[in-house]
Amino acid sequence: MEDKIETADKKVLVDIVRLAQKRGLRGKLGGWKEFLDNHDKKFGANLSDPSKRSHEILTAFLKSFSEEEDLKFFDNIMRHHANQYMLEQLKDKSYESPEQVFFIL
Repeated sequence: MEDKIETADKKVLVDIVRLAQKRGLRGKLGGWKEFLDNHDKKFGANLSDPSKRSHEILTAFLKSFSEEEDLKFFDNIMRHHANQYMLEQLKDKSYESPEQVFFIL
């Protein structure tokens, strides 16, 4: 799971952190705001919006989770994003298919 987290897009990581916050999930280093207080001496939890944080901070927080249920939750979110990406790719290709061009003409 750590490899998946490290290679995930920032958008996916931000989504996972936000959903973890909503669920009140806590890793070995605490919840999101506790984690920020301990790992970012400059801003701490004052800037808690995950989208404003670096990829490294997001991955460090998510790697602090070890409960199987939490990891399955993260994996489901990653799979959801991968499925959305695939659908977008298929949709883009289908608009450019010869059948579509013929129908439009």
